[in-house]
Amino acid sequence: MHRYLFPGIKINVVIVYTVVYDPASFYGHHEFDLAIADMFGGFTEEFYSEYHGLIPKAPGFLNRHKLYILFHYINHWNHFGSSYRSRTIQLLNELITAQHTT
Repeated sequence: MHRYLFPGIKINVVIVYTVVYDPASFYGHHEFDLAIADMFGGFTEEFYSEYHGLIPKAPGFLNRHKLYILFHYINHWNHFGSSYRSRTIQLLNELITAQHTT
């Protein structure tokens, strides 16, 4: 697992292959990487189509995805200040609402 996957940390090698080059890795759930990517704009539809073609979305994906994004917002709020507060609270409310409607 990469921990901090977002579009800015890739390079094109001979304009054929995309390579991720960041040593901050750890073992975790594969969906966790998608959260930090989406927090900073995400990738192309082609990327997600290929990704989910290899690893299909499991039931509950959207709520887990929000939970993983929430982790990153809380972390950024802690490290970088209150500009992340509003979205953090919004995600908390969305997850609480989703929990009560399932």
